[in-house]
Amino acid sequence: MAGGDSNVGIDELAEQAKIVAKATGRDEEDVLADLLDDGVVNNSNRDTQKDLVTQLKEAAELITTVQAINKDVAENTVLNGGENSTNVTVETTLEGDIVDRAIESLQIKADNIKKLILTLTPIFLLLTGGSLEAFGIIDMMGNDSEGDDDYYVEIWGCTAPDADNYMPDANIDDGTCYWDDNNGGGGGPPPANCQWEWSDNSFMDNENFLVIRANFGDDSCPHEMEGRFTVELHKDGEYQTEHSWENIKFKHNYEVQHSFPDLESGIYRNHFIFETYDGSNWNWDSPETHEVFDDTCYPQTELDDPILSADENELIVDLIFSDMGGCGQDIEIEIEVWKDGYLHDTLEYGEVHSGVFWIEPNGDTTMRVQGKGELTDLSDSDDWTVKVRYSHANADDEPFESEWFESNSIVIDEVDDNIYGCTDSEAINYDSMATSNDGSCEYEPEEPCDVEIQNHYRGHVAEDEEQDAILVAFRVVPLNCEDEMVEIDIELYQNGYDANYSHWVEISGDDEYTDVSHTFDGVAIGNSWTPRITATLDDEQLEQVLFWGIDVEEQEPEVCEINLFIIQISTNSTTATVGFDLDCGEETNDLQGYNVSVQFLVYHVNESNSGPNATGPLQWVTQTYYIEGYADDPRFLVLDNFSVNNTTHYDFYWYAMWEDADGEQQYIEQKWMNREVNP
Repeated sequence: MAGGDSNVGIDELAEQAKIVAKATGRDEEDVLADLLDDGVVNNSNRDTQKDLVTQLKEAAELITTVQAINKDVAENTVLNGGENSTNVTVETTLEGDIVDRAIESLQIKADNIKKLILTLTPIFLLLTGGSLEAFGIIDMMGNDSEGDDDYYVEIWGCTAPDADNYMPDANIDDGTCYWDDNNGGGGGPPPANCQWEWSDNSFMDNENFLVIRANFGDDSCPHEMEGRFTVELHKDGEYQTEHSWENIKFKHNYEVQHSFPDLESGIYRNHFIFETYDGSNWNWDSPETHEVFDDTCYPQTELDDPILSADENELIVDLIFSDMGGCGQDIEIEIEVWKDGYLHDTLEYGEVHSGVFWIEPNGDTTMRVQGKGELTDLSDSDDWTVKVRYSHANADDEPFESEWFESNSIVIDEVDDNIYGCTDSEAINYDSMATSNDGSCEYEPEEPCDVEIQNHYRGHVAEDEEQDAILVAFRVVPLNCEDEMVEIDIELYQNGYDANYSHWVEISGDDEYTDVSHTFDGVAIGNSWTPRITATLDDEQLEQVLFWGIDVEEQEPEVCEINLFIIQISTNSTTATVGFDLDCGEETNDLQGYNVSVQFLVYHVNESNSGPNATGPLQWVTQTYYIEGYADDPRFLVLDNFSVNNTTHYDFYWYAMWEDADGEQQYIEQKWMNREVNP
């Protein structure tokens, strides 16, 4: 058996075939042939060219049937002899096949689109004046995700172009290549005149994602080689990891592809090995290195010794921080107040600043602590010092806590006895002689809160295509509104009617002024839409302003004008493929479009479906698409098996036909006359 267990006898396989045939309705001989092929119930003896949907349906049905058989057999008390149970295991990899085929289908589609884009690249460059960015084509191989290998899709098969079973879509060799003539090969050492060489085209992607692409070979050597490829990854001169490819057969040359994701910072070098199974090998250290940088910013903060001073009996602490790492850091601060060599009290950073203190990434950052907690109302004639330490609040690793930094020592001068009174100079009973506030301050009655609405503006939004968006903007100036929140109602109405549109905001009375703007979008068609602005405090109206009215007129709808963005044909001896992109306009839009019928036809040279020599096409295909807006969405039509009697030249026609907004028939025509197909 090609893929099954060689120890499984034909009799056992025949019994399994009977069970599966009875459950599925398949012919017993067909099931047995299926099992003899690879030991797996997977229809591998049948046509492998069934469409993917049919294969998936058959596979799902077969899996369900096998599971039902297993359940029935296990529960059959007669078959199992009472309480015993028997499990019928049909070895299958159908689930894996389903996934593999689905993935392979998506991979082939993705590769086809890439090939089309690469084919059309010269036209793109011509249209854009040498830049592909106008079409959103930055990387021909595609790269949309972070940290994932998007540069190639793994498709296994024979990658040797001259092999009898060459697979054009394959990019990873699975060791199945063979040559009927063998050219004198057989896996042994090559002739002495063969000059096998390595070349390395590996590259870094997304800073820490290494894509391995290396070629080994000699285009002039016809000998068939067989052995194992290995790529080793070394970091900073030390081995890290490797990847191997076993049982690889090839002639001339072979390319290995692999990826090493999520690399740590360091210098990486590739080491390549090819070992034939007869013992000879070729080792090569690539001269190219790949560097992964560590862009983590680590906190490096320095603090000068605190500078301690006094204002009468109030201590003042000045701190100077420097960020040596250039990152900028949040730090937490703790201050100890010492009196005559003994700890007096501790001032936590939260009392100094709101949670954390920000150190600027460049230059020095100063901080003054004054009038906080235990730094005030201290006794005189004592020797005072402070100690300060800090920790980083947002370090990537464990926060680093500094040592204590000690200030200079000072002695507070004697201060006269306190004179109690009102010490607020804004109070009407301010006492200039008082040194301590006794809470007796009196003030003029507060002026009531008031609001002015200034700088009125209303108008249409220029970039709004429908011209039904109205912008209302103004400035709110509060007067005597400290510690208050003023409500602002913005309304849009027509004379004699309630407001159809409204918006509400709240502003702080502490600010000198607040600029407010709001856009009402989708305003109904009509005349003299009037903005009305109302300011209130505690449900009391403070100010109301009416703007000039503005009209909303119906706009002529923009219609879709379909154009052919790009078209390209490719042919071989049996197949012709046309790739094209139809859009509404040439700039991004969301215009509603039309159903477009697209035809692709092939004729003998100088024959057509019109005129005196009208004939039918050799083959044609028609597809209908709904074209709307603008998007890079290439589509494809294929003609296959159309060649006749070794004819090498054909006429190709492509049409796009639709009915426009006025009911008129429109079409686009492309011709490729007397085109030679590739051999």
